[in-house]
Amino acid sequence: MKNLVILQMVFFLGGLAVLALAWRMRRVNRTPRLPGVSWWAAGYAAIGLAAIGTGADLYYGDWIKGVVSHLLLTGGVVLVWMGTRLFFEGRLGGPAVTVSAVLMTCEVLGIFWFYFVAPSYQARLTITCVVLLILSMSLSMSLFLSRMDDRAVIAAGVCYSLFALLNGLRTISILISPVPFAHYLSGPLAVAATALMLPVLLAAQAATLVMIRDTIREKKRK
Repeated sequence: MKNLVILQMVFFLGGLAVLALAWRMRRVNRTPRLPGVSWWAAGYAAIGLAAIGTGADLYYGDWIKGVVSHLLLTGGVVLVWMGTRLFFEGRLGGPAVTVSAVLMTCEVLGIFWFYFVAPSYQARLTITCVVLLILSMSLSMSLFLSRMDDRAVIAAGVCYSLFALLNGLRTISILISPVPFAHYLSGPLAVAATALMLPVLLAAQAATLVMIRDTIREKKRK
């Protein structure tokens, strides 16, 4: 029970912090407007709502955590990846759009099937883990290949790589030692990895905000 209360606080407070930084991104981007920043703000807003929804599942039912939060999280990361490509390249690119569409389609179909038709938390968890792993590593690669001389860019890339690692460890821990109806409370490794995922995303978001401000300063100097 103690672990559950702590994790709920992490989800609620972390989700609110993510939403606050997303709002800050939107305000900083008012003048001049940079490509991709609106996508970042929308993506992080979805991630923040996913975190709050996960913490609120005891009050609104398991479908919040089992369906809505999964789709908000992966959809948010897709938007962040699209925003990153727009920010550095000025365009999305056909392959990125295709990959995103395929991943989200698989996610939606898998989540609904293994929640409503053949309920299986382990299956839903595995699908979400694989999608997040692909997206977060793609995010890291997009950042590392753009500006290797920029500390904020490197920091954001490292955070997304760490997020992918924590997500993988959490999923493996739950699948190896599943506790019925315990979800992310299935063992100390799952609890620790779950608790660390939000702070890591917050660090990536903070580094992204620094990237935005640095780019705005450069444009104003010109």
